[in-house]
Amino acid sequence: MMINTDAERPIGYWLKKLDRLIDTQFELQLSTARLSRRQWQLLNLLENNPRSVPELESELEPFLEGAAELSDAVSGLVNRGWAESTDNIVNLTETGQEQFEIAKATAAELRRTLTRGISAEEYQTTVDVLAQMAANLETNEE
Repeated sequence: MMINTDAERPIGYWLKKLDRLIDTQFELQLSTARLSRRQWQLLNLLENNPRSVPELESELEPFLEGAAELSDAVSGLVNRGWAESTDNIVNLTETGQEQFEIAKATAAELRRTLTRGISAEEYQTTVDVLAQMAANLETNEE
């Protein structure tokens, strides 16, 4: 049986591993605020303006494992008074805005940990390469 060294592992391995680690670390770091990663993503999307549920579904599509996940995340924020949902439009409340500001400091620390030893240029190159790979495969689907 051949065991792959880190350098021999394919990109899919690293993407899945990193995604799981990000999820785990976000859950740990944001647990004091009782936020899931999806709720954190919603707060980011809703920070500057309300959005419709279809817009949120479109924005979060790569992360969602089903429509119920978005519904659960929105409901969790609404039940806590952080968001309100009227006529299929979701908006942050004043409390939600305040709590989001507090949670941002925690997320910023996690981002610093995630990108430690990586220059801004390296980070941007990585994002650009991954975006191009996604575009290549989306074009291939059409």
